[in-house]
Amino acid sequence: MITKKTFLLLVAALILALSSLLACNSGEEIGFGIYLIDSEELVLSEHHVKVYHKDTHTIELNEEGKEKWNSYMTKGTVPKLAGTLFSRDFVLKIEGEEIYRGKFYSSVSSASYSGVVIMDALVRLSRVNNAIRIEFGYPWSPSGSEEDPRDSSEVFNFFERRGLLESR
Repeated sequence: MITKKTFLLLVAALILALSSLLACNSGEEIGFGIYLIDSEELVLSEHHVKVYHKDTHTIELNEEGKEKWNSYMTKGTVPKLAGTLFSRDFVLKIEGEEIYRGKFYSSVSSASYSGVVIMDALVRLSRVNNAIRIEFGYPWSPSGSEEDPRDSSEVFNFFERRGLLESR
């Protein structure tokens, strides 16, 4: 039987948890987002980006971004693929609009892929290694007249407006 004190503590904890959840969800809007397609989970947003390098399609992550990326890593010296980002499909969106889709990949994979890939899905980021690369095709770019979806003016304009775009 639950006592009145226990019941009041549970209600207070529930109210506190709900208010924290609402505060997080009503916080800053997401303009740039990389989402998992299967779960719609936000993997990275502009709040995780230190710099977007236009010429190489490399995203340098800030401390919060590195923590978020590393949260998908498995413990131990040999990565376990289940529970990581490896081989999972993503969608990149700007202000809710889909720009392109791709797959999280790793250079340890022997399988090729002809679309957009975010590389090093199994690499833990650190103070020195703080960037992820968005590439077109793995291990090489598709040949032919296929347009590179990474060359998106929406992405470049978004990061430029926020002072996060770097081009050489």
